[in-house]
Amino acid sequence: MSGKLFAHLETWRPYTAFYVGLVGLAGASLTAPHAPAGRLAAAWAIPTLGWLAGLYGGDYFDRHLDAQAKPHRPIPSGRLGAGTALAMFLGCTVAGAVLSLLLNWRTVLLVLVALGTGVAYSKLLKGRGLAGNLARGSMTAFAFWYGSMMVASFPPPRVAVLAVVFVLHDTASNLVGAIRDIDGDRAGGYRTFAVHRGAATATRVAAGLLLAAYAVAVLVPELLNRTVTTAFVAMLASAAAFAAAALARMSGEPSRPAAYRAHTVLVFARILLAGALLGLAPWAPLAVLIVVAALTATGISQRLLRERHEFAPPAETPAAHAVVEFVDRQLATLAAMPGLHDWRRVIDIRLTDPDLRVRLLADDGRISRLAPDDAAPAHPELRITTSGRVFGDIFLHGRSNPRRAYLTRQLTMSASAADMIRLNQLFNTFRTASGAGPATTQPRRPEPVAPPEPPGVVVLSDTTLRDGEQMPGVVFTPAEKRELADRLAAAGIPLIEAGFPAVSADEAAAIRSIVDAGGDALIQAIARPVDRDVDAAVESGAHSIAIFIGTSDVHLRAKLRMTVDEVLRAVGTAVRRAKRAGRQVVFAAEDATRSDLDVLLRICSAAADAGADTIGLADTVGVANPASMADLVRTVTGQCPLPVAVHCHNDLGLATANSLAAIQAGASGVQCSVLGVGERAGNAPLEQVALALHVSLGHDTGLDLGLIQPLADHVAHLIGVPVPPYQPVVGGNAFTHESGLHLDGIVHDPGTYEPYEPGLLGRERHIVLGKHSGVSSVLAAAEAAGLELDHDQARAVLTEIKRSAQAKELREPMDAVSTIARFAPLVRSSQS
Repeated sequence: MSGKLFAHLETWRPYTAFYVGLVGLAGASLTAPHAPAGRLAAAWAIPTLGWLAGLYGGDYFDRHLDAQAKPHRPIPSGRLGAGTALAMFLGCTVAGAVLSLLLNWRTVLLVLVALGTGVAYSKLLKGRGLAGNLARGSMTAFAFWYGSMMVASFPPPRVAVLAVVFVLHDTASNLVGAIRDIDGDRAGGYRTFAVHRGAATATRVAAGLLLAAYAVAVLVPELLNRTVTTAFVAMLASAAAFAAAALARMSGEPSRPAAYRAHTVLVFARILLAGALLGLAPWAPLAVLIVVAALTATGISQRLLRERHEFAPPAETPAAHAVVEFVDRQLATLAAMPGLHDWRRVIDIRLTDPDLRVRLLADDGRISRLAPDDAAPAHPELRITTSGRVFGDIFLHGRSNPRRAYLTRQLTMSASAADMIRLNQLFNTFRTASGAGPATTQPRRPEPVAPPEPPGVVVLSDTTLRDGEQMPGVVFTPAEKRELADRLAAAGIPLIEAGFPAVSADEAAAIRSIVDAGGDALIQAIARPVDRDVDAAVESGAHSIAIFIGTSDVHLRAKLRMTVDEVLRAVGTAVRRAKRAGRQVVFAAEDATRSDLDVLLRICSAAADAGADTIGLADTVGVANPASMADLVRTVTGQCPLPVAVHCHNDLGLATANSLAAIQAGASGVQCSVLGVGERAGNAPLEQVALALHVSLGHDTGLDLGLIQPLADHVAHLIGVPVPPYQPVVGGNAFTHESGLHLDGIVHDPGTYEPYEPGLLGRERHIVLGKHSGVSSVLAAAEAAGLELDHDQARAVLTEIKRSAQAKELREPMDAVSTIARFAPLVRSSQS
């Protein structure tokens, strides 16, 4: 309970809450210096209540951004539920509205405008340059006007215009705060003024705004015909001095720590500025006491709370015994995991600082810890190396996750793609298992890798058996499915999507037969987020279940006829149901590339919170491009703790390019199909993605590339469609050369016109003769055929070959030797 209360206190930011009450009180005192004490108290209390509502609401609406830049804050860290923050936001707002109705019903309109401005700031304007800073700065003007309306029906015009003092000052303060948050805003894609124009320009604009604010403040006594008091002069001069000191900390190109320190000073300047206007009231001595109390409370709360709220607490290195106790405690809560059936490995975890070795035995779905003197079974060994601090951040404190540690090279492992899928499931279960104390507080949206590093090992999953069979006219028999699954597994595919068991009993039986056949590959079934689908997937024996649902507006509205909240509940229930069955779970967002980003993130976060192991993003109608796909992946990987995989359709011919862009943006996996078979224009072709990853990007796929060609030929036979000769990687012409210029280059170095050796795929280079061939090619082919031709004869043969090619008599290119064998005798005969 004390932790929850502290999370609320942290959300209140007491070092800012005192200020807004003073602004409201200043508005009341300048409007009616001799107003009743009760009205003055309301002028302080109700704006403060509204400020708290704004803080809860801001943290709720900014929770995705905070998860990137400040994952330690109450909501991203899990110490305060997002729903609780929303309820507090609404509760404080309603309470303020009720009090406003009782004291001056006209203020309700002001409250509504302030509420709309606050939501617009968080949802729209924050990333829109200076407009966001102005919107945030205007919030204090509402407090000033509200205080005035506690003692008058409407603020007198001469008083109302003085709100510009606080608008200018708070816009400047917000600009400094934006410099402090520049890294997180940039990572989150927020185009704030500081991100767009740079910290130095933002500092200069802030300085100009502060100068304008104090210039107007000096004129307040004259504008209101008030006597200048000592309190007014002293506090205004002090405020200006604090503001100058803050700006002095930001000379040159200010850093984030410098901006943070400057902002802490501006907090005092704001209180003194509001206090200066209070100092014009007849009760100036009391105003001074109030300001001193506010300064004192602000200083204490800044020292105790602010740094904790702004920056993550320093990481602690756990003791060796704490790590071992945690591992044993988690293992005690784990039941058998069917998703790890037939998986037998020794997992050797080595920590530095403390120097510790923990060995786990994975044996057919059960996990146990080996004692230091236990002999390890003769199973393959997986080695994981990291530091005690990183281990603690992931498992003990919930400040990080395995994916982030792996991408930032804070954690290294020697494991195949298939083993990494299982390790991800195991570690995710460790993080979310019950009864683990701090480790159960999972970082829902952790700090992103900015820019994200592509994974060292890419998980290539295959959907030929499922999406490939959705190609019109294609049906695989159960025996064909088993054989194709065997071929995919033999090629090294770690995850095979075998089908949709809820479709029919025959489909479920086919999946069961593939699972029962065993092998290293994980077998996946798909399911909608409904009980019968999940149960059918579990009963099929599939190790992994991909729970899919459309997340775009058109899917929600036209196909599903569901609200976002209904989808959130359905996804959470389905993921938990599958996890209770011990399965590895992927949440697949159908039509993700056309989804509203906030809706997509909410649904992905709900899946992560329910225990999903991976997030899948589908470009269902193939409308993404490499840039948009990369942006989407960066955003989702930055705001979700789970590995992300993509499933790209080829409607615009961009499926391979989009898959590679996703990997470069931080995705861990790509789903493909052999030859790209699938509905409509198909999917990303497995052979193209695999070779592009291997050759172009230098990523480890773990595949036996020599089996790619026979796999493609087998699928072409099953679907009854021959592989086009111009098909990349597996087409007949992929290593066939005719041009004389190319052949000259190939003779000296094959790399001149080949991106990789044909032997990589177990193929051979072919030379053919045709319209674009040269004399040297004819002579070389004649020598290979055992024929003697002089230069003139070779030219005559070439002339005949070109004539025949131009007449389209050589529609099916023959290899060079066969062509020479056909034409050379004809030329010799004509010459004789």
